[in-house]
Amino acid sequence: MNSRSVHPAWRLAEPWPAILVAPHAVDEPPDLEDFLAALASRLGATVEVMEFLPSADEKHPWSVLVRLPEQLTPVLISCERTKRMDEVPPGLADSVARSKFTIVVESLLDGEDPRMIWGRLAMVAAWRPEAIAMLDGATGRWFDRAEIDRDLSDLEFGPPEDVLWRVQAVSSSENLTEGTVWLFTRGLLRCGLPELEMLEVPGRDAAAASKLIDALAGLLLEDGPAAPEIPYPVGPGIDVALIPWREIIETLDPESLGSEADRAALSQETPNPLQARRAAICDIEPKGSFKRVWTWPQNAVAHFARPDAAVYRSDASTSRASAVARRSWASAVEAHQAAGPDVVLLAGVPLGADSQGRVEHAWLQVERAAESGGRGRLLRATLDGRTAGTSIDFQSADLDGWRLVQGDHAIGPEDAIDPLGFVNDAPARGDQ
Repeated sequence: MNSRSVHPAWRLAEPWPAILVAPHAVDEPPDLEDFLAALASRLGATVEVMEFLPSADEKHPWSVLVRLPEQLTPVLISCERTKRMDEVPPGLADSVARSKFTIVVESLLDGEDPRMIWGRLAMVAAWRPEAIAMLDGATGRWFDRAEIDRDLSDLEFGPPEDVLWRVQAVSSSENLTEGTVWLFTRGLLRCGLPELEMLEVPGRDAAAASKLIDALAGLLLEDGPAAPEIPYPVGPGIDVALIPWREIIETLDPESLGSEADRAALSQETPNPLQARRAAICDIEPKGSFKRVWTWPQNAVAHFARPDAAVYRSDASTSRASAVARRSWASAVEAHQAAGPDVVLLAGVPLGADSQGRVEHAWLQVERAAESGGRGRLLRATLDGRTAGTSIDFQSADLDGWRLVQGDHAIGPEDAIDPLGFVNDAPARGDQ
């Protein structure tokens, strides 16, 4: 995305870096030359060393500035003594605490595809088997060894795009289902985009609002943000507006979070990302006759709460999701055939594009399934005039998703859950 094409309301003054931290289970620091040689072998390309940086002390064995293939911005790779880390997931805490050395990778996601750049940086930090886990400094998200091997090590398809951001929810109430919630992203600033947020969302709607934010973030990575107040489509007939956050907090209810003081208190970073370029997701029309009040997009959030909601997705998300879904479709079919009548198999298929070139993605309730494809009925009407219940034949090569649904629980190809285990193990379903 060309930053010069971004509306001034969303344009960043300075790029934000990506920092990835991977504690390793080693007693001695990796040898730098061996590390670089193995990295070049893993990439199948030359790693250009730009500068060896002096070591400050024994806590920093080495640092090197390199240039990776297909990446213009230099990458800083450092080996450091592992520091005390807060908020480590319980399953990783003991292993991370025992780590003696950590690989730290820092660079800018400066390019047409931040997702693939991030994926290469993650591979540099954590591809070695000694890597216990990896922390994304911008989002605070930890990736364990299984996630690294399953989701972050595929150089062809790259990682899921939602590794680039994380949606966080805060509320003045200990019970998130009560009162209102402030939702916001962490990580989009390093992609040259404003962070997204939604203010004064009723707690009961927080989950659906988070899904909307995830979908919109993926679209912005591909298309960039619209100018303030211009309707932005996130699904068929479903639009939202992006408004600079300072315009929203002027009319916040005193009991709701998101004020200037809240932002200063919640982040100790300098500069503070909660006070940087941020776009509040709002309804397309403000409320009020005398003073315009922008409010959260209630209708759009309600749309995303539906299990069969038709939403727009980025090309990158569609391409990767399709590949993963096609790879695992046979497992989904096997599980469905072994399950009872209360388990429903849904197939996601792309339909035609709208006038803006956005492809509509529809869900079919599968009636007949095989490894090669099957037949299903549309769960809802489509833009091209097909009504809910219309029967459609599909090929597995055309799939862009699948879901196994039982009651209130569902899994898809992106979940680290065995489909047969899902349909057979009731306690596991209850934990989802």
